[in-house]
Order: sequence, then C-alpha cells, then structure tokens
Amino acid sequence: MAYPASHRYTYWAQLAILAGCVSLGFLLATLVSSLPLLLKYDMKSLLGLSPEELSDRLLVPANAGILRLVQFLSTLMLFFLPTLAYARICHRRAVRHLGLQKPVQARQLVLVVLIMFACLPLVGALADLTQRLPFSQATLNRFQAAEDAYNRQVAVIGRMDSVLDFILSLIMLAILPAVFEETLFRGGVQNLLSRWWRAPIWAIVVTSLLFSAVHGSYLGFLSRAVLGFVLGWMYYRTGNLRLNIIAHAVNNTVAITALYVVHRRDPNADLSKADPHFALWWGAVSVIAVVALFVLFERTSAFQVDRPGREVPLPPGEDWPHYPFSETGNPPAA
Repeated sequence: MAYPASHRYTYWAQLAILAGCVSLGFLLATLVSSLPLLLKYDMKSLLGLSPEELSDRLLVPANAGILRLVQFLSTLMLFFLPTLAYARICHRRAVRHLGLQKPVQARQLVLVVLIMFACLPLVGALADLTQRLPFSQATLNRFQAAEDAYNRQVAVIGRMDSVLDFILSLIMLAILPAVFEETLFRGGVQNLLSRWWRAPIWAIVVTSLLFSAVHGSYLGFLSRAVLGFVLGWMYYRTGNLRLNIIAHAVNNTVAITALYVVHRRDPNADLSKADPHFALWWGAVSVIAVVALFVLFERTSAFQVDRPGREVPLPPGEDWPHYPFSETGNPPAA
C-alpha cells in the first residue's frame, strides 16, 4: 500500500527520531516497570544478588499479578508509545500513516486466521531444525538455558489456575503484545525502511530479523523471523496494521491456549512440551499452504493494494502548508 507521508523530515531524520523515541521509551519502561516491584520489595534486599538469585526471588507465583503489570507497562512504553510519538512528529496524521484506519473485511479476517494456522507446522519444523544445526554442545547449553529462563518467566506471568487467569493471560501475553509489537515493527520500522529504500522485500527481511532478535530466543530465532516475514508481507501488500495485529494475536493466542491446556492437565508439566513439533516435510506442506492462502488474500485485499511499498505525499493544506524538500513549495511527484 502507498504510505501517506508529509515529507517533513528526511529519512535519516525519521530514523533518528524513531530511534530516539524508542530509546526514551526504554528508559521510561525501565523506570516505570520497576515501581510495582518497589512497592513490594525493599530494593536494598535485591542489591548484590546474582541474576539467578534475582530470578528466584521475583519469579514466584505470588508475583504473577505484579509481573503482568510490569509486562504491560514495559511493552507499552518500549514499543507502542514511542512509535505513536515518532509518527506524530514526522507525519502528523499518525494513526493514518501507521495503517490503523483501514477497514477489515470478513473475508480478510478469515484468511488471516487461516494463514496463521497454516504457519504452525512451518514454525514447529524450523524450531526442530534449529536444534539440529551444528552448534557446539556448550552453545546449545547456553541457548537452552535462555529458553528455560524464558519459559519460567512465561510460567509465572501466564499463571492460569482458572478461566479468569486464562483470560488475563490472553490479554497480557497475546492481545496487547500483538498491538504494541506490530505498531513498532511493521507500522514504524518496516514502513520507514520500505519508503526509504524503495525495496520493500529487503525492508521486510531486515524488520523480521530485528523482530526475532528482540525476543531474545536463540532456538526460536528462525521460527520468529519467518513469522515476522509473513506478517511483514501482509502489511506490505495492504498497509493495514489492523490485519497484522489480528494475525499476531491469533498466533499468540494459540501459544497461550496450548500452555493453558498443558497446565490444566499437569500443573508441574514442562512448558516446552506445549510447543508444536513437526517433521520437516510438514514445513514444506505448510509453505505451500501459506503461499496458496496469500494468493487468495491478495485477491480479497485488492481494494487495499495500491502501489505497495511506495510513499504518497499528502496534498498541501491537508497536513502541512508546504513541502520543505521542494524548492517550489509544491509536493513531489507520487
């Protein structure tokens, strides 16, 4: 989709503003997300503890509510608010620029859900493939230790002893992260790189790698990168961030539901068993299914596909009275 923009700043300036907003958001997230812990703990008692000892102290079932609040505050201030601020500074009509005003048709919604379910075998196959790569045993041990630490955090934040806990976990770990992460990575980063480089595919690839790296999962890096590419392609073809949020939320919901089912069957079960495992040939079948569904998605979304990846300056007077980059003051050609 052609991205409406005001051309108020150069692309380098837009990148600097986005990076600055995210950096400020990181500082605010660190500060604000620590406040709930300050109310519960004497911080002096936490000083000098090793990372393992600190995890043992904080990652306990009694802290589930506090950790959910910390998760919400940190992702809100790290991903969502900085991107809105950047879009507001650089493009004035922030919501429109990010793609949050586009309608979602019922057929699009169905296809988005089907695409995400079709991705599951591919994601599972890639996770298994990653473990078979020729890493040294020491490297695999470090990777697995990181995964175990992540699973332990999810086990506490996503504590689901009742239906109410399940609903809260869906909100905190499925829906809100989908909104916040898609706003930054697709609405902010991919949007900017696609307009700047005029090479949307490379913008999708770079954003997908960054999206996966931020999650800090080594064994799941390929899986998340491919999932990021699918979400990136969806945004590239429509510019509709609402579809991306729905797709991301569906993927997260499947994962949380699997955790809930495993936990209900056995409260002491290993959460890693909730991850789907598929043979490599299932991954190949998954690729075929995803491509076929995207063909249908393309036809269904034809009303929103308009010069994908290109930038269309807003007319003078709609956003800004003139265009600083034009010597005549007239808007540049679309």
